[in-house]
Amino acid sequence: MRASFQKNLLLQENYQIKGESAHHLVNVVRIEAGEEILLLNGRGLKVKTKVSSLSKKEVNLEKLEHSEAPERFHMDLALGVPKKEALELSLKQAVELGFRKIFLVRSQYSQTRLPEADRIESLLISALEQSNSAYLPEIISASWSEIPAQDYAQIVMMDSQNETGPKKASTGSPILLIVGPEGGFSPEESLFLHKWPQTKILNLPTPILRTPTAVATGAGIILGSLLD
Repeated sequence: MRASFQKNLLLQENYQIKGESAHHLVNVVRIEAGEEILLLNGRGLKVKTKVSSLSKKEVNLEKLEHSEAPERFHMDLALGVPKKEALELSLKQAVELGFRKIFLVRSQYSQTRLPEADRIESLLISALEQSNSAYLPEIISASWSEIPAQDYAQIVMMDSQNETGPKKASTGSPILLIVGPEGGFSPEESLFLHKWPQTKILNLPTPILRTPTAVATGAGIILGSLLD
């Protein structure tokens, strides 16, 4: 279903969308009267609506039904910042996969600067609307030492240089996935991250994964363990 992110979305019987969001729906998507639109606030609220009328500058909607998406798991991502294209794809995938927080770390082998906050927000919102995700991740710029490791029952680190595997995750326990940039982790970073008692190394029998692939694969393994 076509979705539209509305940051200040509240429950009411009728809605009116103006500005850039209306322009996109009317002139880019070319919605029509009677079409259903899913409104999302990125904090769990989902409101299914129907277009009652529209013009070039606004879209009027009537509520059909609503729901609050449950938080069935808590999975965060600590990402050593990769190159621009890989970073943008990783952020989009993180929204689709249901990460709640994304720690962006300028690691020793990171080769790019962080995009502007507006660009990051635009990427996240686009992914949220495309995937109909109920939650928009919180972006936190941090160093490895600033990540609150004590908050996590399990930390899964994608690391092709070491051999062990993650234990089965618990549905109610916060989980952190750690993925490095293209160059991987420096020896100093590996030593620091391995010292966290919750850290479990995930080394797959595959060639070296690109950063977006590692994000998707690591998340898939964690989610799979929650379903077992």
